[in-house]
Amino acid sequence: MNLDKKFLHDRLVLGLLTLISALLVVGVSLVFLRFDVSKNPTTVAAYRPSLSGGSYVSGKPLDIYVMAGYMLVTAIGSAVLSAHVYPTRRVVALFILFTGAFLLIMATIVSNALISLQ
Repeated sequence: MNLDKKFLHDRLVLGLLTLISALLVVGVSLVFLRFDVSKNPTTVAAYRPSLSGGSYVSGKPLDIYVMAGYMLVTAIGSAVLSAHVYPTRRVVALFILFTGAFLLIMATIVSNALISLQ
Protein backbone atom coordinates (compact mmCIF):
# COMPACT_ATOMS: atom_id res chain seq x y z
CA MET A 1 0.00 0.00 0.00
CA ASN A 2 1.38 3.36 -0.98
CA LEU A 3 0.78 5.78 1.91
CA ASP A 4 -0.18 9.32 0.95
CA LYS A 5 2.34 11.82 2.37
CA LYS A 6 -0.42 14.26 3.23
CA PHE A 7 -2.02 11.65 5.52
CA LEU A 8 0.85 11.74 8.00
CA HIS A 9 1.19 15.55 7.75
CA ASP A 10 -2.43 16.26 8.64
CA ARG A 11 -2.58 17.43 12.28
CA LEU A 12 -6.09 16.14 12.91
CA VAL A 13 -5.19 12.70 11.56
CA LEU A 14 -2.06 12.58 13.72
CA GLY A 15 -4.06 13.64 16.76
CA LEU A 16 -6.67 10.95 16.15
CA LEU A 17 -4.01 8.29 15.54
CA THR A 18 -2.35 9.31 18.82
CA LEU A 19 -5.70 9.12 20.61
CA ILE A 20 -6.40 5.69 19.12
CA SER A 21 -2.99 4.37 20.12
CA ALA A 22 -3.37 5.73 23.68
CA LEU A 23 -6.85 4.20 23.99
CA LEU A 24 -5.50 0.91 22.68
CA VAL A 25 -2.73 0.82 25.28
CA VAL A 26 -5.13 1.77 28.09
CA GLY A 27 -7.80 -0.73 27.05
CA VAL A 28 -5.52 -3.71 26.47
CA SER A 29 -3.53 -3.07 29.64
CA LEU A 30 -6.78 -2.76 31.59
CA VAL A 31 -7.88 -6.17 30.37
CA PHE A 32 -4.56 -7.90 30.96
CA LEU A 33 -3.68 -6.26 34.29
CA ARG A 34 -7.08 -6.18 36.04
CA PHE A 35 -8.45 -9.54 34.94
CA ASP A 36 -7.52 -12.38 37.29
CA VAL A 37 -8.48 -15.91 36.30
CA SER A 38 -7.63 -17.31 39.75
CA LYS A 39 -10.58 -15.46 41.35
CA ASN A 40 -13.20 -17.34 39.36
CA PRO A 41 -12.81 -19.91 36.54
CA THR A 42 -15.99 -18.62 34.88
CA THR A 43 -16.66 -14.98 34.15
CA VAL A 44 -19.62 -12.83 33.27
CA ALA A 45 -19.59 -12.62 29.50
CA ALA A 46 -22.88 -10.83 28.84
CA TYR A 47 -26.01 -9.38 30.41
CA ARG A 48 -29.27 -10.48 28.81
CA PRO A 49 -32.36 -8.68 30.08
CA SER A 50 -35.59 -10.63 29.98
CA LEU A 51 -39.18 -10.14 31.10
CA SER A 52 -38.64 -12.08 34.32
CA GLY A 53 -35.55 -10.05 35.20
CA GLY A 54 -31.98 -9.65 34.15
CA SER A 55 -29.63 -12.56 33.97
CA TYR A 56 -25.90 -12.74 33.52
CA VAL A 57 -24.47 -15.17 31.00
CA SER A 58 -21.31 -16.85 32.22
CA GLY A 59 -18.43 -17.65 29.94
CA LYS A 60 -14.81 -18.64 29.75
CA PRO A 61 -11.90 -16.31 30.59
CA LEU A 62 -11.10 -16.30 26.88
CA ASP A 63 -14.22 -14.19 26.34
CA ILE A 64 -12.64 -11.30 28.25
CA TYR A 65 -9.33 -11.66 26.42
CA VAL A 66 -11.20 -11.49 23.12
CA MET A 67 -12.13 -7.92 24.05
CA ALA A 68 -8.42 -7.01 23.95
CA GLY A 69 -8.14 -8.63 20.53
CA TYR A 70 -11.19 -6.69 19.38
CA MET A 71 -9.54 -3.45 20.50
CA LEU A 72 -6.39 -4.31 18.56
CA VAL A 73 -8.30 -5.21 15.39
CA THR A 74 -10.42 -2.05 15.66
CA ALA A 75 -7.38 0.22 16.07
CA ILE A 76 -5.42 -1.33 13.21
CA GLY A 77 -8.45 -1.58 10.95
CA SER A 78 -9.50 2.03 11.41
CA ALA A 79 -5.95 3.30 10.81
CA VAL A 80 -5.45 1.22 7.66
CA LEU A 81 -8.90 1.93 6.27
CA SER A 82 -8.61 5.66 6.85
CA ALA A 83 -5.16 5.72 5.22
CA HIS A 84 -6.62 3.94 2.22
CA VAL A 85 -9.59 6.32 1.90
CA TYR A 86 -7.72 9.57 2.69
CA PRO A 87 -6.47 10.41 -0.85
CA THR A 88 -10.03 10.43 -2.21
CA ARG A 89 -12.13 11.62 0.75
CA ARG A 90 -10.49 13.32 3.73
CA VAL A 91 -13.77 13.73 5.61
CA VAL A 92 -14.58 10.01 5.36
CA ALA A 93 -11.09 9.13 6.61
CA LEU A 94 -11.54 11.42 9.61
CA PHE A 95 -14.95 9.89 10.30
CA ILE A 96 -13.39 6.42 10.27
CA LEU A 97 -10.76 7.54 12.78
CA PHE A 98 -13.37 9.20 15.03
CA THR A 99 -15.47 6.04 14.88
CA GLY A 100 -12.47 3.88 15.74
CA ALA A 101 -11.72 6.06 18.77
CA PHE A 102 -15.36 5.86 19.88
CA LEU A 103 -15.38 2.08 19.53
CA LEU A 104 -12.20 1.83 21.59
CA ILE A 105 -13.73 3.97 24.33
CA MET A 106 -16.85 1.81 24.38
CA ALA A 107 -14.86 -1.44 24.39
CA THR A 108 -12.78 -0.19 27.32
CA ILE A 109 -15.92 0.72 29.27
CA VAL A 110 -17.57 -2.64 28.54
CA SER A 111 -14.48 -4.69 29.42
CA ASN A 112 -14.05 -2.72 32.65
CA ALA A 113 -17.68 -3.36 33.57
CA LEU A 114 -17.40 -7.08 32.85
CA ILE A 115 -14.17 -7.37 34.83
CA SER A 116 -15.65 -5.53 37.80
CA LEU A 117 -18.57 -8.02 37.87
CA GLN A 118 -16.15 -10.91 38.32
